[in-house]
Amino acid sequence: MIALYPWLTPVYQKITQAFEEALGHHALLIRADEGLGAEQLCTLLARRLMCLTPKGAEPCGECHACHLMQANSHPDFQPIAPIENKDIGVDQIRAMNEQANQHAQQNGNKVIYIEQAHRLTEAAANAILKTLEEPRPNTYFILHSDMQKALLPTIYSRCQVWNILPPETNTAVYWLQAQTSVETPEILTALFVNYGRPLLALAMLEQHLPEQRREFLRQFWLFYRRRSPLELLPFFNKEILLQQLDWLSAFLTDSLKNKLNIRENWICRDIERGVIQFSQGLSAPALLKATQIVGKVRSDLATNNALNQELILLDGLTRLITEVFEG
Repeated sequence: MIALYPWLTPVYQKITQAFEEALGHHALLIRADEGLGAEQLCTLLARRLMCLTPKGAEPCGECHACHLMQANSHPDFQPIAPIENKDIGVDQIRAMNEQANQHAQQNGNKVIYIEQAHRLTEAAANAILKTLEEPRPNTYFILHSDMQKALLPTIYSRCQVWNILPPETNTAVYWLQAQTSVETPEILTALFVNYGRPLLALAMLEQHLPEQRREFLRQFWLFYRRRSPLELLPFFNKEILLQQLDWLSAFLTDSLKNKLNIRENWICRDIERGVIQFSQGLSAPALLKATQIVGKVRSDLATNNALNQELILLDGLTRLITEVFEG
């Protein structure tokens, strides 16, 4: 049986209670940021819907349908996901529509689970609308989408939307304490840096990234003082490049908040003294410009094939010197 993360349990219970009362919606849209484990919620919902003899909110785990689901071989369960990191195309949805319009082979429910629904092409999204609006009896859809990504309004209107938010800090800390031997201050740092998303915080702790983060930001401080891009460049790690830029963006954003006397929702609470010292040497417009430059570098690198990463970084660091530090 799948054990849900504690912050997912309330949503799961509300959804399954509706089905127990014969009020469940045929199309569920689960929206959540990366690092909250919503895939686990979707998988358990699918198993509950496919189960022939559910025990309240839980699949029984013993019936033929449960055994087929556990073996990933149920003919009436259809998962759809991007193939080879490409968007979900219209051909995939047309094949799904054809299967959705057929009778269930096991004489139970049919479930279509669309992972990363925000990756549907416009043609694919349009192709699914009629099936979403007029499904066959006992046919259910579970769509999982990134909270930050857009879907067609016509898909929203045909689904019951469930937004999964990061858990309360105490809930996340308690769970992380059970997963790692790291001290609580380090856990809190990992949580804040990852905007309250426990699974990303755990991954950061397991990879010993808090130490790397502090060293990287220390090197950025030296770069600010020495104005030498070539000295900072070797400290960028291709394996965690986007994370490093997120660390830098949070540092600059907190510096701007300090300049504006905003004390709420700081990310870099563990290095507050360094944030304050850094912000004292720059104006608010300069700090805002710095966050924009780093954001542009991150965006360019996220959509780039890594052929000219070093040039993009070098250009961004040079702009920080000329437009922010010396501007």
